[in-house]
Amino acid sequence: IFDLDGTLWETVDTTYEVANATLKKHNIDKEVTKETVSNTMGCTFEDSAKNYMPYFEKEKREELMQEMLEAFAEELTKHGGNVYPNVEKTLIELKKYYKLAIVSNCGAGYIEAFLESANLGAYFEDFIAAAKMKITKAEAIKEVMRRNNIKNAIYVGDTSKDMEASKNAN
Repeated sequence: IFDLDGTLWETVDTTYEVANATLKKHNIDKEVTKETVSNTMGCTFEDSAKNYMPYFEKEKREELMQEMLEAFAEELTKHGGNVYPNVEKTLIELKKYYKLAIVSNCGAGYIEAFLESANLGAYFEDFIAAAKMKITKAEAIKEVMRRNNIKNAIYVGDTSKDMEASKNAN
């Protein structure tokens, strides 16, 4: 089971551009920095919204964050992100022996944008966008395992949050 951002692809530049275009669209004279975007990858929806827009109340920042997520998915479906080298070769080999899935803290449409723009959908049995389902990454890992009758899994990620999620999913 794979994490997405930082594991299969990188989308910092697109995320940065979309986040700031959304703020500008609402005449908000603030900027989300690339550093904030990088440090927020893999965070929950709530934490991402708080990191991007700490100056707003929870309701306002989550409304704007939802708009950003929809714009991210649309932009990434059209133009994609930066898929890491040899991902497809690796998936071809792994698919011979294992069921493959993706679990990410992203919102609706984000994993689909990856699968479509990178043309890698044929390699994955299942995926869950944890933020869309309003569950933790650990719960999403467990759900993918349950739905696909996977008894033992390896979660491949790139952050300590990914390690924590895999531990919490046993």
